Amino acid sequence: MSIADFAALVVAMAVVVTAVFLVTAVNNLNNTLAKLEDTANQLRDEGLGAFRELRQLVADADAELDKVDLVLDRADQATTVISETTRRTHEAVQDPVIRTLALASGTSRVARTWLIPGARKRQAKTEQRR
Repeated sequence: MSIADFAALVVAMAVVVTAVFLVTAVNNLNNTLAKLEDTANQLRDEGLGAFRELRQLVADADAELDKVDLVLDRADQATTVISETTRRTHEAVQDPVIRTLALASGTSRVARTWLIPGARKRQAKTEQRR
């Protein structure tokens, strides 16, 4: 066996070892790629499921917001009606109450003046001072 034959044998063994190493590496890469593909599919399925749930939650929240908006509109209408009723009640009651109080005040002055002796003279003096 000459040096050339020995060198050819060493090179052939190196090529075989390298080929075995490359085949093993490609096989491992292929397995890893298959696992990554499975993981990607699983993530996609879970993501789509979560997206569907999110859409449903948004639709439910929108429906609830419509209900709240309706309640707020009705509360605003009720507040407006109560405010108007209060204003009208105040207007309706204020004038008769003022007139009743004025009548009562005048009546009490007349009663004091006529019923209490000497009150007419004091009343006249009071009115002159004004």
